[in-house]
Amino acid sequence: EFASQLRRLVDRSGLNINAVADRTGYSKTSWERYLNGRLLPPRRAVVALAEVTDTPQHHLTTMWELAERAWSRAEMRHDMTMEAIRITQARAALGELGTTGPADAKSPAAGGKAGPGRSAGGRHSAAGSAARVPTATGP
Repeated sequence: EFASQLRRLVDRSGLNINAVADRTGYSKTSWERYLNGRLLPPRRAVVALAEVTDTPQHHLTTMWELAERAWSRAEMRHDMTMEAIRITQARAALGELGTTGPADAKSPAAGGKAGPGRSAGGRHSAAGSAARVPTATGP
């Protein structure tokens, strides 16, 4: 929404993107990213745009602050989603999800052999061939 408001502002000013870049000191490529919503412009770029388009600076900076908060929340949700995916993958690799697969068939409890000096998980065991249970740590 913020990007579309910036595009309307540039359109109403009669300036093309090259003129906006020249007058604000930010590159044409940067303005393309800002106006297409692919990148949140820095506050200084918004202030510069307000100056070259004769727009009250406080209107644009207020809209920028709201956009910046929304952008940060979206990044936080993305980070949390990616963390959840990594946790799920780690648990699956450790067999904590209760899934059965080829690794379970080779465990000593299932009649398979872990081999001398190795645990069912493929790690060396401090107690010879006794299997160690991996534990999850951290958040």
